[in-house]
Amino acid sequence: MITYLCILIRYNSYIKSIAFSKLKIENSYKYIENEIINYFRHISTTYFFYDFLKYLAIPFLLLTIFTLVIILILNRYGFEKKIIIKKEIDMKTDDFLTEIIFSNYTIPSIKKKIDLFLEEVPFKKKWCRNIILNKIITIKQNINGVDSNLILLIYKHFGFHDFSKKLILSRKWRDKLLGIYHYQTLEYKIKTGYIRPYINNNTNKFLNSNALIAVMILSDNKFELLSNYEKKISKADELKILDIIYQKKSSLPKKINDWLYNKNSSVVILAIKIMVRYREHLKNHQISYLLSGKNDTIRRETLLAVRNLYIVEANDLLINHYAKETNKRNKISALKTFGIIGDDKTKDFVADLLLEEKDLEIKFEMVNCINKIDPTFFNNYIIEDALENNIINRILLHVNNPYLN
Repeated sequence: MITYLCILIRYNSYIKSIAFSKLKIENSYKYIENEIINYFRHISTTYFFYDFLKYLAIPFLLLTIFTLVIILILNRYGFEKKIIIKKEIDMKTDDFLTEIIFSNYTIPSIKKKIDLFLEEVPFKKKWCRNIILNKIITIKQNINGVDSNLILLIYKHFGFHDFSKKLILSRKWRDKLLGIYHYQTLEYKIKTGYIRPYINNNTNKFLNSNALIAVMILSDNKFELLSNYEKKISKADELKILDIIYQKKSSLPKKINDWLYNKNSSVVILAIKIMVRYREHLKNHQISYLLSGKNDTIRRETLLAVRNLYIVEANDLLINHYAKETNKRNKISALKTFGIIGDDKTKDFVADLLLEEKDLEIKFEMVNCINKIDPTFFNNYIIEDALENNIINRILLHVNNPYLN
């Protein structure tokens, strides 16, 4: 019995020791785990950041900077090398074009020389093609006496006509403008069919304008084109068209009188200006029709045309029109015209309106008009209103001395 009790006591002690050991091991694990967590927390705030900078960020930054420096050096080297090559091609192109244009080579010889030249330059490169094409255009524009057919032959044998065609047919309007410019400058007349569709096209006003000017330069029937033009013609384009007519020494359009009745006011204005340029007199019925319209600019151009062409027979017509004129600038223009073509009837008509007019600009032009027709009129002109008399005297001082302030 005693022995049994001893064994039982020892067994209980053993069990307790095992349980205690287990608890101790568990506590050790928890301690280690807490230490690891605390360690990593400590590292994340200091050592981890330091190690990240030391082993990752700084090496990566240095490598990036080094790579960028190498790329910049290579790009600079390539850029400088390209500049040198471009200068060489530029000089070689100048010498080549000068030789074939100003030497008496036959057409087969010129074509053969161009073929040999193409083997000597990197013609497939876009920048090389641009250099050669720009040189051809520059020669055509700036050197007088160069054979246009020869320039066109060179342009075509280089294959630039296909390049220009692709530009005109591209979707980008800027490319279209460049292609049209090539055809226009080099006078490639047989290809105006590619440009004509853009004249009355609604896609882009710049495209319309450039297409119109190009076809006018390239076409032999430029005036027929204008008579059917539907768009508004800008002031700049008017000047270009008139300059084209002057340079080409074109004859007056046969149907110019029909243009005066065109629905497009731009065509009517252009017709009036062309008639003035060719010193073609407007008839009274035409003047009457133009002055009766609603367009202020057409009426102003008509008054200017009567003045510039010195159409004295339109004097009565203008007197009747003056009261109907609603535009101030046109009234002033009519008074200036009266001063050129007017007579005593005109003088009396304007003098009757002088005191009633309140607008000083118009009154100034009235005094100027009367003074041009009859410089002695105001010598005996008596006005009872002192203020009105003072105004007219001041106007007379300016009329007689335009430099007076």
